Amino acid sequence: MQLLYIFPRTTSDMAERTAEHSRRRGILQAAAAPSTTIDIRELEDCPPAIESIRDSYAVAPAIIATAQEFEDRYDAMIVGCFGDPAVDGAIEGTSIPIVGCALPSMAAALLLGHQFAVLSPTASSAASLRTMVMAAGLLDRYAGAVPVGIGVREFATDSARTLAAVTEAGQRAIDRGADVLILGCLSLAFTDAGDRVQEHLGIPVINPLRVAIGTCEMLVGAGLRPSRRFAGISAVEPISVGAL
Repeated sequence: MQLLYIFPRTTSDMAERTAEHSRRRGILQAAAAPSTTIDIRELEDCPPAIESIRDSYAVAPAIIATAQEFEDRYDAMIVGCFGDPAVDGAIEGTSIPIVGCALPSMAAALLLGHQFAVLSPTASSAASLRTMVMAAGLLDRYAGAVPVGIGVREFATDSARTLAAVTEAGQRAIDRGADVLILGCLSLAFTDAGDRVQEHLGIPVINPLRVAIGTCEMLVGAGLRPSRRFAGISAVEPISVGAL
């Protein structure tokens, strides 16, 4: 099985790009089945990280274009951001499974407990998650989002600081009633903080990267592709009364 990990950022430092791709590729392959190969493709002319709603919109055209350009080479794709930017648009223009990381993680959380909380990088990213949860119809299972207080590009730079901050945020989420935690950032998912927090706090901590890979493998293995039921219906296309 061939998967593509769409890395929705642009870094101009080629040494940094090469090193980070190598690091992430190793983690991706370790999380995949032995028969799965995962490639990474970084976008061009995009922000260096997605840290706001504005950044999510900025990367959307490149995500959609990349999905369309490379769909014939892959069985499925992962958009590597917890905000699931442009996943719906990418699906609409292609015929293979394309998954984000938030929705599959929330679906997994429903199988593991009664109330899930998301550990998000900042207060601003935490606040924006409610809209996504509401759109998924899961507000009654949502204990809220708790900010970790570390920027997206800082999670891998100081592992001790990251672990302490994520553990503290996880405890606050438990105090709110959560019995399942989700790492709300892919940069955080590429560290071992989730495993260590799960062991320390004693409740499931979902790594969205692993869930996204597993979801792709499950969909492809089951022979499933996105529904085309509404594909091609334009807002200006007339719809007959009989079709309503």
